[in-house]
Amino acid sequence: MSTVIKNIKQYSLPLSEDAIKDLIYLATEYRNFKNYLYSRFSGIKSIHLLKNPRKNVRDKWIKSGERKKFKLPARYWKIALDEVFSDIRGNWTSTKKKIKYAITRNDNLTREDIHYIRYILSSDELYYKTLNQIEFDIPDKFKEIKLNFKYLNNLIRRYTRKYKNKIPYTKKNNIFSVDTGLYRYENGNIKITTLNKGKRVSIPLKDSNKYKTTLKIKIVDDRIEVHVPLKISPKDLNGDIVVGIDKGINHIIATSTENLYGGRLNEYLTDETERLNYINSNRNRFYAMYKTALENNDVKKAENILNNNLGKKKYNHRKNRNDEKMKSYINHSINEFILKEKPKEIVMEDLTFANWNSKFPKNIKRKLSRWTKGYIRERIEYKCELYNIKYTYINPAYTSKVCSICSSFGKRNGASFICSNCGETHADTNAAKNILSRKDDKEISLYTKYTKVKMILESRISNHNS
Repeated sequence: MSTVIKNIKQYSLPLSEDAIKDLIYLATEYRNFKNYLYSRFSGIKSIHLLKNPRKNVRDKWIKSGERKKFKLPARYWKIALDEVFSDIRGNWTSTKKKIKYAITRNDNLTREDIHYIRYILSSDELYYKTLNQIEFDIPDKFKEIKLNFKYLNNLIRRYTRKYKNKIPYTKKNNIFSVDTGLYRYENGNIKITTLNKGKRVSIPLKDSNKYKTTLKIKIVDDRIEVHVPLKISPKDLNGDIVVGIDKGINHIIATSTENLYGGRLNEYLTDETERLNYINSNRNRFYAMYKTALENNDVKKAENILNNNLGKKKYNHRKNRNDEKMKSYINHSINEFILKEKPKEIVMEDLTFANWNSKFPKNIKRKLSRWTKGYIRERIEYKCELYNIKYTYINPAYTSKVCSICSSFGKRNGASFICSNCGETHADTNAAKNILSRKDDKEISLYTKYTKVKMILESRISNHNS
């Protein structure tokens, strides 16, 4: 039976300044090493190393002695190496997905052209040679087909330059991972190996649970959180309906069954956005005063402003508290939706290549630039895996702009959708119904251009009226 990873947390009691200092030092070196790996292996010359980083990188470093120049102990840098290569593989998967999307929308490519590009993308070795302009034998299946290989290989390189993600970089110096050889539980404490040889930091925990897996340690103020990934078996709701959902700002989820969940999302986003704007405007004012004091050589005043008005501890604490509150509300709303509707399949928009902000008025685009939209998607996918629910993505073009009853184009006015034929209905549930019907649409695939989608919809309206 397949399993799902569920993350739980352990919380510590307050720690001493020395303990926090040792952990921050470790987390900083861990971050620096990861950033070094990101910069070294995120380029096109390292693609062929991604499949087996332990053999291609780790073992070679150990054999050559290169590992000796790292400040991190071996167990730490090996964990960091695995994490970094996992991230880099994910970035390349994202890049390939965007290229596949682009070639399906390129009217100048034949089916054979698209097949060739997809084949190259599926092989790390061929993709590596193509990007680095290294000659290779044309695969047998394409030798009998007259293709312009030079043009197609150049196109792959051009698309890669266009869609390749930026080199990852993290500024966070409060997170690191430990495997089972780097910690042990003892008398209600977890003892973690630090960079001080032979020394472990003893951290008192609020519970007495013990785990044996790779843990993620997060330092929050004068405490730590222990993030524990546990493998669990998925639950089965025995659902029997297919539900279309629209993810919005007024509600987290609107369904094709005309139900709404998470109606306070906009309130949470507004309150937090206004709070941060107020705080940041004040911080900007104090920062200007701080710079002026330095320019006037008034070091004492500058230090007072820095220590009393520009500290990050309280700022980050309040921001994290509000983020956790919002996450809790999002999870509660998604759980409520799943347990009430009991779907066997959820159909939703694939907004990977679309600008979600374009769905909403300008005054709330700023709110959606936060982490919220990605978090909602990630949590819905996770809950689907947890409850053994199938999820399907569809082309989002015009799902919020046509009537779910007669398929005519209409107008959105706030929470209402107005159709000249059918009158007024709720905008989000109307979109959810269109999303559900798009699932079985034979003409509109996930990759159909939005301009072609509009032509198809207009043609249907014309045929219906005639």
